[in-house]
Amino acid sequence: MNILVIGDIHGCVHTLKSLVRNYWNHETSILIFLGDLIHKGLHSGKTLRYLRKLSNKFPESVIVLKGNHEQMVFNAFLKGDKYANWKNLKKDIRLHSLNVKKTLKWICNLPTIWENDDIVITHAGIAANQNDNIDLDSPNSILNNRSRIKNIGKLQIFGHVIQDSNQPRFFPESNSWGIDTGCWVGGGLTGILMEPNGKIIEIIRQPTIQSDL
Repeated sequence: MNILVIGDIHGCVHTLKSLVRNYWNHETSILIFLGDLIHKGLHSGKTLRYLRKLSNKFPESVIVLKGNHEQMVFNAFLKGDKYANWKNLKKDIRLHSLNVKKTLKWICNLPTIWENDDIVITHAGIAANQNDNIDLDSPNSILNNRSRIKNIGKLQIFGHVIQDSNQPRFFPESNSWGIDTGCWVGGGLTGILMEPNGKIIEIIRQPTIQSDL
């Protein structure tokens, strides 16, 4: 099976649906979302409803990873660390006929990494200065890192940092792709379709649909 990785969505559900509809075939590719599904954009509730439906329909071929914004939900729901958009998120979830508690638990239980022998996919990449600290809230964690990416001998795909000129960028020194292109600010949603060994088949660019802005 090939692998289609999609960058930071941030509530841009119409753009997301268009990319999936036009470029994903569940019979030939695994679909992986690398986190930051919610917040910033207009449609967090709709995005969650769509992703839960998609992952329930194709449990063997849809993988949803956690980003730092999902970790905010984890910290608020399980630790009581509330943040500015917490109430709005719950309201938006409820507005779209989702059970708030079950949806928040689903977010909290999302995995943080997907890998095979040749590829590692995380939200923010493995930092060059990362130590053995597994605290997901640390600045250099795979959810929060904004520093140089470590070359680990595998292809890395990450999001989190909007790339220059809203274009996906390859970093040869770390053998990594940054694919957050700022969909929620009009930069479009990026996907990378590749073979299981990491060979790139296609860089997919879905322009941000106006109803997401």
